[in-house]
Amino acid sequence: MITWMQRNKKYLVVTIWISVIAFVGAGFVGWGAYDLNNNKATSVATVGHRSISVQEFQQKYNQIYEYHNNISDGKLTQEKADELGIENEAFQAVLQENLLLNFADDIGLSVSDDDILKYIIADKNFQNDGVFSKNLYYDVLRRARINPNDYEKNLKTAILLDKLYYALNLPATKKDVEMMMASLFMQDKLSIEMIEANENEIKFNEDEIKELWESNKNNYMTKTLYVIDTLYIESKKDDINQTALSAYYNENKEKYKNSDDKIMPFDEVKEEVAKDYNIEQSKTNALEKYIAVKKGELATNGSMSLNEDNATFSIDEIRGAKVGDVIKPFVYDNGYLIVKIKSTTPPQPMSYEQAKEQILEIYKEQKLKELVENKAKTAMKDFHGKDIGFVSRDMNNTIDGLDRDETRAFVDQMFESPNKKGYVILGNKAVIYDILEQKLLTNSVNNNYKQLTEQNVMLLKNNELIKDLIKELQKRYEIKEYVKR
Repeated sequence: MITWMQRNKKYLVVTIWISVIAFVGAGFVGWGAYDLNNNKATSVATVGHRSISVQEFQQKYNQIYEYHNNISDGKLTQEKADELGIENEAFQAVLQENLLLNFADDIGLSVSDDDILKYIIADKNFQNDGVFSKNLYYDVLRRARINPNDYEKNLKTAILLDKLYYALNLPATKKDVEMMMASLFMQDKLSIEMIEANENEIKFNEDEIKELWESNKNNYMTKTLYVIDTLYIESKKDDINQTALSAYYNENKEKYKNSDDKIMPFDEVKEEVAKDYNIEQSKTNALEKYIAVKKGELATNGSMSLNEDNATFSIDEIRGAKVGDVIKPFVYDNGYLIVKIKSTTPPQPMSYEQAKEQILEIYKEQKLKELVENKAKTAMKDFHGKDIGFVSRDMNNTIDGLDRDETRAFVDQMFESPNKKGYVILGNKAVIYDILEQKLLTNSVNNNYKQLTEQNVMLLKNNELIKDLIKELQKRYEIKEYVKR
């Protein structure tokens, strides 16, 4: 049963739980109001004969939150997550997954204990030198704070969904690939003319700038200002027992990796390990002083005024705290910092003078675009282009007068346009073009992209298949929601 899964492991839809547990910052979501009637307090919904637990919903929320947090370089806040609608996205995702799981059950797909065991054994995360290690398996889950039973339950769901996708898989036909390649790999012979506008040509109008500010002033807010009292606890600098230091390194060696993601030898990171060890050994002292500050038995000895632009530590440490709150000690500058919130000033709309510099940049962009577009429209009436030969979507060279990014943007927009003749705006430039001739790329070039094109066609077809299937399954299986949205 596991053979097909090992061959097609790259299609496995549900990310391994270990990556999901890397969730940072959101905490348990307090979303909606649960209906406690009929013993439904532990579920957010039922779909057909399957119940969606609060835990399952939370896992999905964490997974989606972490995805958005990663693409935001770890800067996603709870406020931004709420704005993005991550909770609703997670709820829709678990509903759709359970529609598919109901269907999988009804058509007779199942996952045996043997399937799960074989998958775990084949997983390189749990192997030493290519051989499965039971001790490593439990150790990895323990360090990730995952119960093995929960992990295997989630893995069972992942495998069942993957079996369903495998059973429904639509291959890309020859005609599908040819149509896609004709769309993607067309060559156009172009005649082009460059038009530019200069900032010196802009006629600044103070009234227009103020009007732009008036219509957008709520987009220009000051940052939340925090005034805080602080107590800094410097880490211990005692001589360290080398055995203890080596043991600390062995327990935390995953932290010490080079740019190639390889664990660095102890001797190369000894100073950094010693610093981390000392900070860790100072944690108890910091917590004791935190309690003393909280009880009013110990006074702070420093103060700061900061916002998210000038803070020397993550503003998330104090975001959302109330005046008088004492924040638990966090690592700061080779020690720990205890913070007591003295005052907060929420964001306020900037005055015209405060926002003028930012408004002026937008005003310039708008005026430059108007100038270059008007010039392009005029030039099109008396077009005298230069033949630059054939261009294609995958071209690697640049067009004279454009850098690589501008060339890519021009080519992409030109191929998306249905017009034989037109123009593309690129900042303060416009490229007027006229398509003189069209042809397909040579077969040798097509062959280079055939496999990639086939994969994309198959992905598109199967995505549409799953969308259509879910629409039909919504009619087949009853959905009961126990949260208010």
